[in-house]
Amino acid sequence: MEKLETVKVAGGADYAMVVTRIHSFVQQHANGQILTEIVKDEDGVVVFKAHAVIDGIIRGTGHAMEREGSNNINKTSHYECAETSAIGRCLAMIGYMPSGAIASYEEVENAKLQQSKIKEHELTLTSAVAYISQAFQSAIEEENEEGILEVLADFKGNTSLKTAVWKTLNSEQAEFMTERAKLLAEEKKVKSEEKLATNKKLAKEHADKTLLMANKAKYNKDVKEALATATKTELGK
Repeated sequence: MEKLETVKVAGGADYAMVVTRIHSFVQQHANGQILTEIVKDEDGVVVFKAHAVIDGIIRGTGHAMEREGSNNINKTSHYECAETSAIGRCLAMIGYMPSGAIASYEEVENAKLQQSKIKEHELTLTSAVAYISQAFQSAIEEENEEGILEVLADFKGNTSLKTAVWKTLNSEQAEFMTERAKLLAEEKKVKSEEKLATNKKLAKEHADKTLLMANKAKYNKDVKEALATATKTELGK
């Protein structure tokens, strides 16, 4: 197999780009095929499988997964990135790799970008925890319900932030929030019971009114029938 053209990445390692692996494969196997298929596509996550076929026989298989929006490229091209990585890995499985490196240059660069995003997220989370923890603790100490609600609103959809901030509370503050939750639950229960009682009262009033109207209608009907009978009797005399 011919030596693959490589690209150096940080650290000095050599990696072959996927396009280089494909070119080499096509040059050496005129009748070869590279087949791809999606094996999973849900919740913004796509998984591709690629086969390298030589003389009608699958010689190498590779898989790759990408999440939509995980980086700038994947905001619009996570399908393409996953397919490219799967192809690169399947070709690596049959020897199209420099120095035994299965990962392609694209995969390595993508991994570095992912790590950068993770570190950026961790720094952002640390700053957010420091700021929100202070606001949360102050609101609890002052029993400021409006301030507590503002912080709780910041937690929505962010479990990591909620967990990290909650861990900064001391025992007294944590106990206050526990008792607050119990009190709110009791108030909700009372309101629910009051609402149920009100609904039952309204339902009874409606039923009584309906019955009264039905009785009145029946009374009016009976009166009309009695009058009609009396009239016929009078006319028959």
